[in-house]
Amino acid sequence: MTLPALTTALAQPRSDYLVFSSVGDQAQVNTWLKGRRNFDLWTCYYGEGENPYREISDYSLSRRGGKFPNLHFIYQHWRELLAHYRAVFVLDDDIALSGRQIARLFGLLEGHDLWVLQPAFDSRGKVSHEITREQPLSFLRYTNFVEVTCPLFRREKLDAFMEVYDPSVVGWGVDFWFAHHLGAQREGRMAIVDAVPCINPRNAQKGGQRTIDTLQDTPTRIAHWRRVQEALGIELEEQREFAAIRNHWNPAALGRAVVVSLRRRLRRWRERRANEHR
Repeated sequence: MTLPALTTALAQPRSDYLVFSSVGDQAQVNTWLKGRRNFDLWTCYYGEGENPYREISDYSLSRRGGKFPNLHFIYQHWRELLAHYRAVFVLDDDIALSGRQIARLFGLLEGHDLWVLQPAFDSRGKVSHEITREQPLSFLRYTNFVEVTCPLFRREKLDAFMEVYDPSVVGWGVDFWFAHHLGAQREGRMAIVDAVPCINPRNAQKGGQRTIDTLQDTPTRIAHWRRVQEALGIELEEQREFAAIRNHWNPAALGRAVVVSLRRRLRRWRERRANEHR
């Protein structure tokens, strides 16, 4: 097999932090670079032809596949480059975050001595697990779960997971697997950051088709995960919030809490109206 060409704009890493994503033609990469940034960017293009984000990436290559299989491939071939970084953000390509927000997340990971964190999900987008939904009066919640969509890892913890990860497992179950492997039941090591929410677009906002379904269909993803789950004896722990740092006296947080509450009420009203007219 011919090794894909790696294009690099750096003689050596210039930051302690790395953002990695498998990217398609509609990726939010330009958004991630807006504002102050303290990270290098590695993109792996899964479309046809050359990586269109090559000019704005610090590292780029073209290879079809999901983000964790492609990251595992990079670990197999360019691990010495990854070893320079203290933390790696493994990000879905459609997540809306600015460079300033991403920089803040890296700071919170180290400032709170976390192993893994994620930004909370804004209710205007998709929320697959209720525990990940933004809580505006919370700053940060210590949990035993971080979703596969956008986990930010301390690099040595990502190293540990990549040692056992099977790249046939795509999306489905990866978050339960790394939580199990890293010992997510230890309080204070994983967190959801409400102070930095992001929007995970709903399927309808993306034309109704998920990119991951073009890489591997859902029944196959589930089957690969079930095989690993059974082989390793992974039990799905109840998603728990151990403790939280609250934002009660922050005027901006109070204002956002009101806005989020109104949005939720409006969404529920629309859902009821839609059900009444079926």
